[in-house]
Amino acid sequence: MRKICALVPMLVVVPAVWGCAGTKPIQSAAGEGGSGAVQGTGTGGVPGAGGSQVTGAGGSISPGTGGGGGDVGPSTDAGDPNCGLFQFQPTPKSADILLVLDRSASMQDPINSSSSASKWSVVTPTLDSVVNSTSNSVLWGLKSFPEGSGSACAAGSVTSAIDVQIAPNDASSMTAQINATTPDGNGTPTGDAVNASVTYLKTLTDTNPKYIVLATDGEPSCAAIPGSESTSTARPYAVTAVTNAKSAGFPTFVIGIGTTNSDTTTLNQLGDAGGEVPVNAANPLAPHFYLASDMTSLTTALGAITGQISTCLFPLGSQPPVRNDGDKVGVYIGSKPMTRIPYDANKGNGWAYTDVNDTAIEVYGQWCDMIQAAGAGAVQIIFGCASISPPG
Repeated sequence: MRKICALVPMLVVVPAVWGCAGTKPIQSAAGEGGSGAVQGTGTGGVPGAGGSQVTGAGGSISPGTGGGGGDVGPSTDAGDPNCGLFQFQPTPKSADILLVLDRSASMQDPINSSSSASKWSVVTPTLDSVVNSTSNSVLWGLKSFPEGSGSACAAGSVTSAIDVQIAPNDASSMTAQINATTPDGNGTPTGDAVNASVTYLKTLTDTNPKYIVLATDGEPSCAAIPGSESTSTARPYAVTAVTNAKSAGFPTFVIGIGTTNSDTTTLNQLGDAGGEVPVNAANPLAPHFYLASDMTSLTTALGAITGQISTCLFPLGSQPPVRNDGDKVGVYIGSKPMTRIPYDANKGNGWAYTDVNDTAIEVYGQWCDMIQAAGAGAVQIIFGCASISPPG
């Protein structure tokens, strides 16, 4: 008689295979799963190919392709001696980012002295790439400024209009709008663009943390609009707007796109006011904003920003088979090798459940820092069962 694997319900749609506790592979109508170091392959079942891994008792973590499922149904008994381990890549709690993008005519200038590429030609494809690669963990929105192509600092140069509303899985709308936007605005009404962004963010009802990413190529030139261009009054006006945004619960990351030394002082002040400075800002010679002088540095800056706002909170689609037991769930970072994050009920430096019902896992301390540096996609979770503990 063949042993039947006890399956844990899938929490997120990822490619997966599973195996019995040290048994030989079982063939079902929908696919085949192995155990130990045996690789499983299959067709049907959960969509996807490759990438997911499975652990069987008596073996090491082995790559699998295809999906399990079909005739083998889940066991309702967590104490079943034939239970298997289930591994998946968790999806972190999302964060909301409103990109406040400078589209003033100076964005048509070369991004640096050694390149003929315009700032805008570098910004557009880089933003497209980053938005698409982070859309699973970031809900993006867009507010460009100044609006229209009329006079600088005119009343209509900043309105309540939001180019792209913050929404889940909306990368296509973001990239389409970024590509449709042109850098032909007059003046740089940074302060009022940030004020309008705060007004919009306050209308959102989701519980995600919310951030502003201000991407500009220089100093603000407009104070309260309508008005005339004056950098001397526009600078403190913009710093006050960013300070107020942080007080309202919306920290601001500042990206200087192809900026010059003359802009550094103001951008440093904006970065400090936003409360989100680069990690090397403690160096007295380092800028307090994210400097982007080419496509590589802009990609790095955006990667650092999205990494920092990646939360270390991972909601679980269903509860683990063994409740309230840190030994029966493994939380890992990395892939080759996978490093197990220690369980820490005190929530100081490790992982812990966020509630008594085990509906979410949060990682704390240096381990959270590592996740933010590597990206939330580097995290794996393995559910054990009564008779089998995750490896490590």
